[in-house]
Amino acid sequence: MDILTQKGLETVRQEQLALTMFRERLKNLEFIETPKNEPADVDGFVVTNGVISCCVEVKCRNMTASELKNQFGNRWLITADKLERGMKVSRALCVPFRGFLYLVPDKMLMIVPIWDPAKGWNPNIDHEYTETQATVNGGTARRLNAYVDVSGATVIAEL
Repeated sequence: MDILTQKGLETVRQEQLALTMFRERLKNLEFIETPKNEPADVDGFVVTNGVISCCVEVKCRNMTASELKNQFGNRWLITADKLERGMKVSRALCVPFRGFLYLVPDKMLMIVPIWDPAKGWNPNIDHEYTETQATVNGGTARRLNAYVDVSGATVIAEL
């Protein structure tokens, strides 16, 4: 698995920074992770008073909020397949699906709605076949990607 390489382990470390920030700032919520050594369809669950309140996909990017805005139009690139698989888990559990985008240099966590049982897909997601980096370890892949507008995200930043 890609996560077991040096680059993969760095992404796990970055994800832990994001989740620590989430846990410290939103103490009334829990975050339960899925195992990192298996290809889970989601990275974890937000739990409120012992009940799952949403499924979550966590991604870390080595870019600033300014770069995200100015170079990528506030659009977060993620594989469409990853969103589809997360939505299916959320639909099965009747809970929303959220994306956690952690911008490493800024130590900023953006929480973005992806899918909701009552509202469906976030309308600010575009899809396009593009060639992108295949995995954290490199390579290229041509596949259907999603571009999620993060303009309306809930932002948690280091104080």
